[in-house]
Amino acid sequence: MERHKIHQKIDSEHQRTLDELFDLLCFPTISAQPEHAIDLVRTAEWLQQYCEKIGFKTTLLQTKNAPPVVCAEFCSSPEKPTLLIYGHYDVQPIDPIEEWLTPPFSPVIQDGMIYARGVSDDKGQFFSVLKAAEAIISFRGSLPLNIKIVIEGEEEIVSAHFEELLTSHTDIFQADLILIMDAGQYTRGIPALTYGLRGLCYFQIDIQGPAYDVHSGQYGGGVPNPIQALMTILNRLKTDDGKITIPGFYDTVLEPEPWERQEMATLPFEREQIKNSLGIKTVQNEKGYTPLESMTVRPTLDVCGIWGGYSGPGSKTIIPARCGAKVSMRLVPNQSPGEIASLFKQYIETIAPQEVDIHIQVLPGIEPLLTNPHQPLFQAFSRAISQNFDRPPVLIRGGGSVGVANLLKRILKTEAICMTGWGCPDDGIHSPNEHFSVNDFFRGIHAFIDFLLEYARIFDTR
Repeated sequence: MERHKIHQKIDSEHQRTLDELFDLLCFPTISAQPEHAIDLVRTAEWLQQYCEKIGFKTTLLQTKNAPPVVCAEFCSSPEKPTLLIYGHYDVQPIDPIEEWLTPPFSPVIQDGMIYARGVSDDKGQFFSVLKAAEAIISFRGSLPLNIKIVIEGEEEIVSAHFEELLTSHTDIFQADLILIMDAGQYTRGIPALTYGLRGLCYFQIDIQGPAYDVHSGQYGGGVPNPIQALMTILNRLKTDDGKITIPGFYDTVLEPEPWERQEMATLPFEREQIKNSLGIKTVQNEKGYTPLESMTVRPTLDVCGIWGGYSGPGSKTIIPARCGAKVSMRLVPNQSPGEIASLFKQYIETIAPQEVDIHIQVLPGIEPLLTNPHQPLFQAFSRAISQNFDRPPVLIRGGGSVGVANLLKRILKTEAICMTGWGCPDDGIHSPNEHFSVNDFFRGIHAFIDFLLEYARIFDTR
């Protein structure tokens, strides 16, 4: 009966919930642009006030030149487990503004979708958690678990100061379970729980030839060309069938379990839709693996950028003085960014033409992440989502990297980490006309209510 009344409260306050979400969405919290620093502060203060209003004890943590991190907790039962929930209130820039059909910070609802920057990434996601907690507290006066909520303002600029706060305030963040509300459904209508992520290793290669650009008619044939040297290096990083040639690169790769490959084989993969939407001729895959496996559970190497020489209109007959490229690698469990960086640099030294000078810069990397998706945290969420999304969620590993997830795992020393959310791949996050399903937003609130009650039940019967 109590559960039913809690759900009824959400249904009866539909418009108020949307109004509050819209208030949050109106803040132009673009962390990449310094002129919005005051908007980030105001948003953090708004969230602090909201969390206090619904019963949480809150504080704002801040490092120099960084927006505040909102920390809220409702920890009334020492014998209960503590769940830490992560979200972020900062958003991507809105460019190109001319492609927006409605103002990005004036939310509107059209055809069942809320249109606004940040609605799917990530304000609508974490706000669903706050509304669920509010509904339970209003009936019970407490929560079935101890809850800590952390909402940061620098996720879109690689959480530059978050590690500093984690290490200096570990007691504030300490928890038994971690939920990251910055993921989403596998595809619209197929909710998902994410239990793994690929890591990241990133390099910049700079090559120097002559001291300055020289005339190709005067020096061509006698002066080494750095662009041609760069092409030689890049061409030797992979074979024609896509195999990465760095010695030792695959030595520690953890192969997906048979059950994982079976699970992925059941997921829809719209090859033609991907080709049409991206305007590409083919969807590639590593030999022996499906395209989906290649994009999520296998390591990769990609050239992300390249520069050098003359690229303006007409001709300019030179041998350029310098050029460069950026190369990224997505790593899978058991691969270490540090070890892969060492292997990469050693290999470049063996294949690089000796007539040019080469400098390799190793940029910050991210460890891969893998958790156990068969633990009670996932089981409780699976049941809760099944009750509200008309089907159970699928278990997936994401192809991208979430640095915050690795930080939380390493510093808080917990293996109980789940990533989920109610957004969809076609929500247009980071793009003009970002949107989020009204229906999924409310289903997410109901699902989180059921999750808290279900996990508490599992814990009480252990």
